[in-house]
Amino acid sequence: MATMHTIARPALAKNWNQRRADGYDVVVIGSGYGGAITSARLATAQWPGPKPSICVLERGKEWLPGQFPDKLSDAAHEVRSPINPLGLYDFQFGADIGVFIGSGLGGTSLINANVAIQPDNDVFDDSQWPQAIRDARDTRLLQQYFARVKTTLNAGQHPHAMQLSKAKALQQGANGVAGADFAPVDIAVNFQFEQTNNNWGIPQRHCINCGDCVTGCNVGAKNTLDVNYLAIAKHGGTDLFTQVEVRRVHKDPGGGFLVHYRRRESATSAPEEGTLKAKRLVVLAAGVLGSTEILLRSRQQGLSLPDTLGSRFSGNGDFFGVAYNSDLRADVLGWGAYPASDRAQRLQPQAGPTLFPGPTIVSRVKYNTNRPLGERITVEDTSIPLLYVDTARSVFAWVIGRDTDTGDFLEELGRRGRDIGAFDPRLEGGALNHTLLYLVMGRDDAGGQVDLHPVTNTVRIRWPGVGGQTVFQRANQLALNHATALGATFIENPLWRFTLFQTLLTVHPLGGCPMGEDHTTGLVNDGGQVFDAAGNLHEGLYVADGSIIPTALNVNPFLTISALAERIAEGLVSKLGGIPAVISSI
Repeated sequence: MATMHTIARPALAKNWNQRRADGYDVVVIGSGYGGAITSARLATAQWPGPKPSICVLERGKEWLPGQFPDKLSDAAHEVRSPINPLGLYDFQFGADIGVFIGSGLGGTSLINANVAIQPDNDVFDDSQWPQAIRDARDTRLLQQYFARVKTTLNAGQHPHAMQLSKAKALQQGANGVAGADFAPVDIAVNFQFEQTNNNWGIPQRHCINCGDCVTGCNVGAKNTLDVNYLAIAKHGGTDLFTQVEVRRVHKDPGGGFLVHYRRRESATSAPEEGTLKAKRLVVLAAGVLGSTEILLRSRQQGLSLPDTLGSRFSGNGDFFGVAYNSDLRADVLGWGAYPASDRAQRLQPQAGPTLFPGPTIVSRVKYNTNRPLGERITVEDTSIPLLYVDTARSVFAWVIGRDTDTGDFLEELGRRGRDIGAFDPRLEGGALNHTLLYLVMGRDDAGGQVDLHPVTNTVRIRWPGVGGQTVFQRANQLALNHATALGATFIENPLWRFTLFQTLLTVHPLGGCPMGEDHTTGLVNDGGQVFDAAGNLHEGLYVADGSIIPTALNVNPFLTISALAERIAEGLVSKLGGIPAVISSI
């Protein structure tokens, strides 16, 4: 492995003191996929008259390559909380389900696994989707938006996916299973540019297969939103502001909306509170919990919204499992991006394609492809980023799982024992490097409810009994079957297995502001426009993020969120009198 240095990248965020005193024509709240896409498309449209002024408000801070934690002690200081509202890692736990998302310029793209995968067509057959979306699927109009996103994000397969040990292990465990379909996945990671500007003028480095995608890419190789859509928005004149947390919105009697915010100069400074005028449009794209919380708080203060607000919450059927200490070496342990990384230095003399963990996820198996949608399951390989490696070694070495192997007990014990010695030079042959982590996705019933806690007035999720749904029993059994095929000890989803109520964890929250045919079935229409309590549409108020998706998708959702955001953005441009820009590469 060659010595790699992080790449310098210019900041995108603008100084808060440079904001327009009279407000903006369009205020976009949030900089994840929905916010980045709508701001980029509005900024680059053709306008017959004056171009609308646009700003993006992001609650987190801007993160550049080299700034992400690669030690557990550093990561602990970047967990978002009331005492650190600018933290990168946002964990929100409840009795029924917990949520893990990102917070910063670029939203969860900063810490996701980059998997750009399109759901099966019949996902859109669900009656929860507005008829216009089902029609767009049937006429293949939706396909143009999926294609546009993949082009802009430069998403494609890892060029050497099948040289990676974890991909081989995932394929081997599914071989011979009826209805199982294995394939590499498209991921938003750069394998093209090396110390040169990408298509959007941002310098990037080539992926070094370090395995740190989900803790933050310190190389500058991950195609996060700050290297594409947000860069496009800025180039088009959009003002990007960070550390501005929106609390609520309300209609201005003079027209438009007033956006109430808290701005923090630092995590420890007292927040400055104020309002910003949105003259024509507010686009809520603060994520499932963020957008829903803002609208719940807005309704408390008099904004007319229907009872469908907070409904249709889904964890996308997310489930986790571990095939520990298998017969196959999987090489899932992160290397770290810095030349000073202990693991990178130790392994450099041995470097070869089979030692790399690669990006967090490079392949998937779809199970029950010949069965009804509700029975289909997607399983993906997952690497362990560097900052979790030592902890995972110690924890898994002591966990008692379900041993599926009848092989050499002393050999297995030896691998496990090597993991307990934290500085043993033979660790690469230890049990953890013979382990495959499963990210599993299925189809839950999207029956969760998001509301405000009566005491704290902060967002919470209520979904009693969700862990007992059949989809999770099915996911657990399929993961067990796969682990058995690898001769591994199977460790069940720990929260689900060891908590009283079978508590779940999702990294793919959906719903809360769901699409619907009208205000009795959804909060927004197929174009993202918000209904009021009487069923009329709020002029100038839109939602464009994962909260509008009314069902589980069975696969990683960001590509679907993005495609719908592209469709909403196109509608917004037309509504404002502009002409959507033609993308020549599509």
